[in-house]
Amino acid sequence: MSFNSLTFLIFFLPVFILVFYLFPKKYRYIILLIGSLVFYLYSGLYNFIIILSIAFINYIGVFIINKYKKKNVFSYVLVALNIITLLIFKYDNNIIFPLGISFYTFNNISYIIDVMKRKVSYEKNILYYLTYILLFCHVTMGPIVRYKDIKNNLLNLNPDFNGFHCGLKRLLWGLFKKVLIADSLGILYNTLISNNTSIVSHIFCLIVFALQLYIDFSSYCDMAIGLGKIVGINYNENFDYPYLVTSISEFWRKWHITLGNFFKEYVYFPLGGNRVSKFRHVINLLIVWILTGMWHGNTINFLLWGLYYGIIIILEKLVLKKVLDHLPNFIKHIYVIVILLFGYIFFSISDFNDAILFIKGLFSGSFIDNTIIFYLKENIVLLIISIILCFKLPNNIKKIYENNNIVYFITNLICILLYIISISYIINGTYSPFLYNAF
Repeated sequence: MSFNSLTFLIFFLPVFILVFYLFPKKYRYIILLIGSLVFYLYSGLYNFIIILSIAFINYIGVFIINKYKKKNVFSYVLVALNIITLLIFKYDNNIIFPLGISFYTFNNISYIIDVMKRKVSYEKNILYYLTYILLFCHVTMGPIVRYKDIKNNLLNLNPDFNGFHCGLKRLLWGLFKKVLIADSLGILYNTLISNNTSIVSHIFCLIVFALQLYIDFSSYCDMAIGLGKIVGINYNENFDYPYLVTSISEFWRKWHITLGNFFKEYVYFPLGGNRVSKFRHVINLLIVWILTGMWHGNTINFLLWGLYYGIIIILEKLVLKKVLDHLPNFIKHIYVIVILLFGYIFFSISDFNDAILFIKGLFSGSFIDNTIIFYLKENIVLLIISIILCFKLPNNIKKIYENNNIVYFITNLICILLYIISISYIINGTYSPFLYNAF
């Protein structure tokens, strides 16, 4: 079951919300757990058995860690067991890859390490723990959540009307972005990738993919955060307008923020971070980015993608920072976009040879062709809307929205209309899965 499926939007979600709010506050976590079990079971018995097995093993493992004196030893063994399990599923092509395992494995690892370091107390109530791991708001594609960040929410699932209202609007906004914009960009990208006959067509293809990836994944996060607010759980933001930055280092602080924070907290800092020699610092960064590439996929292209960004970030920290600091913001923006677009070659194309052919086409052949001009004209409105979605809403417009009752009413009406339009698109067969389902 996906957030943009009719089953979820028309059947599961309305019934779940109704039952959730009818029950007393102290029992709502049980409704949340039952709803999450139903949600994940719908994805298949295989996926359901895998996530429950991993959850129970980790719960028992943390119980042993909490009782045993040598906490560190058992903690590292349990963390290693989670990593090995993830690697087996991700890198053995003979085994079906379980939905969401990359995300809930990291949730488990953060919980184990936080218990070991006493940043969070061991959760004796297995139902609370299972709710955290299975929570349908984030189980399939994140955001990656630390137990200590939502524990208090799970103990007090009592959202007010404002929380419910904001959550519902955020959910509908994400649905609109996914169904009407990201999916349309996906159709355009699939058309362009098979019709690359000029340099401009290759560049245009990468721009479309860049817009699709951001809008697709951020739309899922909008829906996840909105769902969280509806039930009284406050998730951290996962994006902060990353395409507006002026360096690659800054980009990765604003893109998939929870993944970056995970690697920083549980890999980079334990390795010594930047509080080591320059050589060790370089090695630490390379390790983090190799692991980031491996987390995203099991092909050589993802490994190269990770190394690519690791090397660029190292160069920025050691060499390019002084140069970038003296450049106008406009030039720095261009620098970032060029680096990102080239990096998307290895991210969007899974086969190494196909990626090399794409790079060759990027620097050879005719400059522009009539086909790309046609696609550009036909999709100009879609592209303009997509680019606008990458920009922040000015604060003065936000104030008008928040304080003006007429504007408030109109925006609510627009949300309802967008919901109806989105449902009609899904009914007409334009459904497609979120891109990060693959990870």
